[in-house]
Amino acid sequence: MDYKGLKSSIKEISEVASSVPEQFRDKCFELLLNSLLAEHHPAASRKNEGHQREDADSEAKDNKETKHDSGTLSGTKIPLTAALRVLMQKTGVTQEELNKIVIVDGDEVHFVQTPATNVIIDGQIEWSLLLALKSAILKKALEADPEEVRSQCQNAGCYDPANFAANFKKPKFKKLFKDVLANQGSAVPLSPDGQEALGTLIKKLAGQVK
Repeated sequence: MDYKGLKSSIKEISEVASSVPEQFRDKCFELLLNSLLAEHHPAASRKNEGHQREDADSEAKDNKETKHDSGTLSGTKIPLTAALRVLMQKTGVTQEELNKIVIVDGDEVHFVQTPATNVIIDGQIEWSLLLALKSAILKKALEADPEEVRSQCQNAGCYDPANFAANFKKPKFKKLFKDVLANQGSAVPLSPDGQEALGTLIKKLAGQVK
């Protein structure tokens, strides 16, 4: 290889590249250098082009995988447990609607759409239903734990300590569960009415998403 001539040619392409707008200089120099190398060493040029194609293919593959994973990474994909499938079948709730109100991150469930009511007992009911949904996702059972309901209601500002336990015994609440939720008691499964109520609530909350 004529290194002296190559050095002179590189100097020339540097001057040419310097004459174009600054944002194009690096690319211009790269193209001219590749062309120059191809003239002096065709085999090396072909090898370099091969590497460039491999890099481009690898980048395209990574982009494709990233795009594919964006819908299935932790934080967006809701595991469709048997209990959740039963709920969807009975109520017509879709996975798209679930994705609008729930984010699952490992063993944590976050509600991005939450009940908004000024009526304490309605807030207690709706959070009980949503916590049953959470249980269906994490524990594979459509049931609510009364103490978890208490904690959530306290956080959400719909906790009435004087009537919290009594609310569980009211007809509008009792019909949603197979047994009465009790202070310090065990989790209780949703009744068929409770499943329908949860389905209605999910659709309502998902409909609030713009």
